[in-house]
Amino acid sequence: MKKTLTLFLVLSTISFSRTLNLEEAIDLSLTNSKNIQIAEKNKKIGELNLSRAFKYALPTVAYQGVYTRYEHETRKVYNENGIADEFKVDSKDGYSSKIIATYPIFQGGATFGGIKGAAAQKNILNYSFLKEKVDTRIRVIQYYSNVITYEKNLEALKTSEKELQARLKLQEKKLEERLIIKADLLKTEYSLLDIQSQIVKVQNQIETEKKNLKTELGLNINEDIDLEELFIPENLSSNINFEKDLVTAKTQSLNALISKNKVEYSKAEKMVALSDNLPKISVFASYGGTERLHSSDTFHDEEWRGGVQIDWELFSFGSGLDSYRVASENYKIEELNDSMTQDNIEINLANAYSEVLRLEKYRVAMKSSLEASRENYEIDKKRYEAGLLSTQDYLNSEAQYRTAQMNFNSAESSYLLAFEKYRSLII
Repeated sequence: MKKTLTLFLVLSTISFSRTLNLEEAIDLSLTNSKNIQIAEKNKKIGELNLSRAFKYALPTVAYQGVYTRYEHETRKVYNENGIADEFKVDSKDGYSSKIIATYPIFQGGATFGGIKGAAAQKNILNYSFLKEKVDTRIRVIQYYSNVITYEKNLEALKTSEKELQARLKLQEKKLEERLIIKADLLKTEYSLLDIQSQIVKVQNQIETEKKNLKTELGLNINEDIDLEELFIPENLSSNINFEKDLVTAKTQSLNALISKNKVEYSKAEKMVALSDNLPKISVFASYGGTERLHSSDTFHDEEWRGGVQIDWELFSFGSGLDSYRVASENYKIEELNDSMTQDNIEINLANAYSEVLRLEKYRVAMKSSLEASRENYEIDKKRYEAGLLSTQDYLNSEAQYRTAQMNFNSAESSYLLAFEKYRSLII
């Protein structure tokens, strides 16, 4: 029993980490992201607002009840000759009640404008929800690739640290044997300290990016995660048809659709503003009447009533017209914004495409640089061990090889992110 309990306690203290690949991380973020949850609730609000706008065009049924308390107990009733007769009433209170059904038959375009505006708003919120998903995906890819890059950089730095530590021990022995001077030892110590400071920096970067990633994925900030290696294909630009993508981006991308619906929403607001200057016509039917309480002259006058109601603000010092003019100017502004959006889509897509092409070539260049640096380092390492190369030249060669590794790591992640950002602009 004691052995079982001990084993359980040992196992409970072991920290298990979650291993994720990029697709799993993206799926987690799309499920748990708070930004997406907020966007989804806004999407629901848009649907409810559209439903509410349609209901403004439907009949309404209302109940109205009024309880009245009178001040005086006496009443004066004037006859046709103007002579007043006074009489006392036993009741000083009463109530009236009725049920009213109203149906708007003309609202000056306010109802139609409200429906049109709510539909545009619903579309904006739907597209914003999808855009938040796209943006979340890009953020996850960025955090994920940054962690992978920093981990590779950390591996390169630790390899260099191990190499220089071994060199430093050999140099200490050679210094005792007076085969080298102390300056050589100090140069190696300086390089080693510089590497160790970089290790601390990269470790902090890994920790920070993992926290950002876990926050985006909706995971506990203290949970340990391990990320699987990224496979980044070559020649991603071969999958790009820029001219076709440009047409798609300007007509079907989320940015374009959001912009167009903002114009439609502003147009609907203009229609509603115009309706404020027009008459509102409704038909109504009601049933009800008045009854006095606790009175000897209690009476009932309940009956059906119906008719047409017209509301029209004929004069308000031009405030209604000013509201319409404001809405008209806002509509023109949104049209200009839409035109600017079209221009920005073209510029941003062209820049993103250029960045993919640039980083594609840069990645190849960094790979060639890495291979050359590795070969030079192996040669310089042998020459240094044979005493044919100075300590400083050896350290320079080692640093050049390490830098080439880190540059290639950065080029790989930047290349992937640039391609994904390009794709996001045509979604």
